Amino acid sequence: MEKESEGAIKEKSADLGASFIKLGSSKHRLKVWNKVSSTAKNVRIEFPEGNDVIIESEITDKFPMESLERHQSVELIAAIHSQTKRKHVVRLIWEDDAQSYNEKLSYPTL
Repeated sequence: MEKESEGAIKEKSADLGASFIKLGSSKHRLKVWNKVSSTAKNVRIEFPEGNDVIIESEITDKFPMESLERHQSVELIAAIHSQTKRKHVVRLIWEDDAQSYNEKLSYPTL
């Protein structure tokens, strides 16, 4: 019975992640994606240790996202320079059919 309940919750849960991707020799993006079948709703992003890499207009233009479907992703332009720290903390917050509040810390590196 407990396994069935866990399975039902998992089917209704979204799972978000974030990582940096490199395009060409000098362009970078922060990619946020949903890797499971349930849709994430009201997706928000925060930088608990400060944001010195993602262009602010990228965040305000794209977030909060109304929904992020299965295997869908969004890319944010990253402004990388020689003083940019290599490891960042990203807090992803969303709603799904299982819970009205989900939060996950991700640690993307350059």
